[in-house]
Amino acid sequence: MDTICYVSATDPVRPSIVRARYVHFDGYPLALIPQLRGIWTKTARRDTHALIDAVLAHDWYYLGSDVTPDTRSFPNQHPVRGVGVTLDDAEPEPVTVFPLSRAVDLDASWIYVINPTDHTITAHTGDGDPAGVHPLGSPATRRTTALPDRASPHVQRHVTPSRAPTTRPYRARHLDRREPT
Repeated sequence: MDTICYVSATDPVRPSIVRARYVHFDGYPLALIPQLRGIWTKTARRDTHALIDAVLAHDWYYLGSDVTPDTRSFPNQHPVRGVGVTLDDAEPEPVTVFPLSRAVDLDASWIYVINPTDHTITAHTGDGDPAGVHPLGSPATRRTTALPDRASPHVQRHVTPSRAPTTRPYRARHLDRREPT
């Protein structure tokens, strides 16, 4: 499916502006968010800044953590191990920079904003309205809790929060327009 989208991150100097890259294929949330999670886990090793650097390096034909140097591609496209297949490297495009309020001008179905502070991806519809917030990893892989070691008050040990049994599967948190952003 040719569901075009943009994958982006906020500009560190101007938070109302995003720096984005075009993705031509499979931009629907059910396909793209698992790919971004895979790239974050396997290629970026759970480093959200490394994920941002990887996806902002090129415009993409598609993203995929399973891409290898042997992945088939069209002329002028290049597979980037663990990230995806570039769109066209003959004349690389600069990063697209825009305010989300002007997202409708892009003619994209979806815009994804990666947040390195809380390790989430916010999915926006083509008009820039937020549709949901998706964590890059499970709560157990996203954070650790520092607890003092009982043997020595000066030693810190990191433990992963235990997984409490749950009766319902994870669902993306949908934003309410009335909530402050």
